[in-house]
Amino acid sequence: MKTLKLISMMTVLIWAVAFTGCTPANQESDQPESVANRGFTEQDVIDSYIYVLGRYLVIRQEHVDIAEEGVDYNVIKYNELGKAEFVNPNLDVAYLEAWFAVDESTPVILEIPKIEGRYYTAQIVDEWAEIITNINERNYPDHPYGRYALCLAGSDPVLPEGVLRIDLPSKKAKMLARVERQGDDAGAIKLQESFRIIKTGEPEIEPAIDIPMFSNDALLTVEVFDQPMLDQVLQSAPDVMSIAPGFQTSVRKIAAYAGQSAENRQEVNDVIVDKALPEFFRLLLTYGDVRGGWSATTGYPTGFGDDYIFRTGANYAGIWWNANREVVYFMGNTDEDGEQLNGNKVYEIHYPPNALPDDKVHAYWSMTMLSFPEYRVTPNRLDKFSINNLTSLEYAEDGSLTVYLASELPDGAPQGNWLPSPEGQPFIVNTRLYVPKDEVITGEYFLPPIQRVE
Repeated sequence: MKTLKLISMMTVLIWAVAFTGCTPANQESDQPESVANRGFTEQDVIDSYIYVLGRYLVIRQEHVDIAEEGVDYNVIKYNELGKAEFVNPNLDVAYLEAWFAVDESTPVILEIPKIEGRYYTAQIVDEWAEIITNINERNYPDHPYGRYALCLAGSDPVLPEGVLRIDLPSKKAKMLARVERQGDDAGAIKLQESFRIIKTGEPEIEPAIDIPMFSNDALLTVEVFDQPMLDQVLQSAPDVMSIAPGFQTSVRKIAAYAGQSAENRQEVNDVIVDKALPEFFRLLLTYGDVRGGWSATTGYPTGFGDDYIFRTGANYAGIWWNANREVVYFMGNTDEDGEQLNGNKVYEIHYPPNALPDDKVHAYWSMTMLSFPEYRVTPNRLDKFSINNLTSLEYAEDGSLTVYLASELPDGAPQGNWLPSPEGQPFIVNTRLYVPKDEVITGEYFLPPIQRVE
């Protein structure tokens, strides 16, 4: 079985994108289609694979989470402050997470402490990683803290007085809650540990669907279409996207074809490896509002909408993406000339006085250095992985700010303004603007370009 080893294939992929191009999703390929006249096309295979991969990525994460010692459904995991041992970490918050499990007669109660003067949110997502709600003072001004009953939609359980009901579309949901550290770690930990789950009974909990486990550099290929596993995956949770019924029909049609013979299965696998995966990674590197080396997630104020490509990409590169009303992510993938960022080079990001990140948020901002393609922090001698609104930054006389990305402190650069990069290695930087102002959400404001310094 062919698989894609992402690291070893990256050079080939970039060459292929630059010189031969890939057919964009939802457009017909100009190449002959070996699966034509089967009731679907090669482009259907590409699109359907990217669509259903998004669900497999969530199932994988459920397996990983629940396998951790001390973790179970309806149990909060209070993450260690500053822990960075996962993909695309946010080092500015105290995290806590949980998998909720409910049934027709058994809700679960979430208790949130009173939090004032610092950013917090309890983000709850469904089993496709679509956002159900963010619980905080902005979305629930009449009930910003206290108790919330998480109930299966359509159920009618008896609820305690004073709780606010929140419906879940299926029997499981994931919570990722954040409490801003704000330079007060003791206070952040106290608030973090004041979140509680109160059980109302013992719901019937189906275990995570049994799938072949995989990594980001060796994704599943034709296996995603294997029956009966595929039926279990699709039946396990409803997809709120309006395009879901059509996609799921296409997915099942491809699965039926692949299951007819070893030759058919290999044929579908070849399309995935040779076309779907390169297309997916091309989109991953160039998705969103792309300017000056940044790719921004603007234009999604409340959720993914019908953008299944963005959803699968978010599940791959940093699962539990949040909507623009909470945060806009700017992923720095290249310099302003389109060259991959590398620790052998020096880069500057210059913020004019009227475009400082501090002035574009209602909460806070941060920039985190990440390895590529792993999307993890990389060690450096300062153990400095991010800068943010609380970092001791030096501003120029005109009020402007310059941030430096380099493996060694550039000559004349203030150390506080320097974010160490991994020497000789590709990297990306993730800038988060939390509770961004409207001009950020609409794209009217954009981060300054990433400039390479000779």
